[in-house]
Amino acid sequence: MLKHDTEPNSVALMKTSVKLIIVLITGLVLTLGSCQLDEEIDIPGGNDDNITRLLGKWGVSDNALKLNYEVAVERDPSNSTQVVLRNFAGSGSAAKALVVGSSLVVEDQVVGSNWLVSGSGVYRNSSRMEFTYSLTISGSGEQRSAIFTR
Repeated sequence: MLKHDTEPNSVALMKTSVKLIIVLITGLVLTLGSCQLDEEIDIPGGNDDNITRLLGKWGVSDNALKLNYEVAVERDPSNSTQVVLRNFAGSGSAAKALVVGSSLVVEDQVVGSNWLVSGSGVYRNSSRMEFTYSLTISGSGEQRSAIFTR
């Protein structure tokens, strides 16, 4: 008799458990299915798109001396996470920049006629980048801002 009384409770408990599992799975599927990929996420192996959008010729307005010059951005053949900035700071030579998402980092390096440069840039959109960097020539240093457009 005792066995007969517990069977309906077991069946009811099992039905409730199955319903709960179905609700949880449905909620999980809806949650995961509605996710969108954020453009700023750094995906391993996905740096090509961040670099590709930078490539090409950019007109530069460097505010320190009201200089205007052109910089060509190319892939760095020796490092897939970097670009080469040809004529950076109007130096006539190249600097290398590490690309991290929308940011570019120019570590301390010598360009041109023994000029020391370092700084960072931000890719704003397909027609604008903004850089701030320090430039030291013959021991005299200055901070510069440059707008890259195309």
